[in-house]
Amino acid sequence: MYKVISKSESKVRKIADNKVSYNFITKEFSPEVSLAITEGKDYSEKEVAKYNRIYYILEGELTLNFNGEKVLLQTGDSCFVSKDTKYVMSGTFKVIVVNQPAFGT
Repeated sequence: MYKVISKSESKVRKIADNKVSYNFITKEFSPEVSLAITEGKDYSEKEVAKYNRIYYILEGELTLNFNGEKVLLQTGDSCFVSKDTKYVMSGTFKVIVVNQPAFGT
């Protein structure tokens, strides 16, 4: 089985005025894993990972602050964040986000 999802078919989710997510693979198709492309501009948010999560930076910079430990991710970098981890994400970025289990919209 396979499924092709074009950008025009992705579910657009406006998270804030300066952050949008294009959800390609969601729990409606695959309960085990989801995939989205998220873009933020001068964005900052406190986060608690509800899923195991992977960030892959397509463009820009994403800073993840884990209880005072700052991790700067730039184009081509990736980071795994385990479920229930608290952190602050900030920056101007375009990232691929993979969640396991799948995030739904």
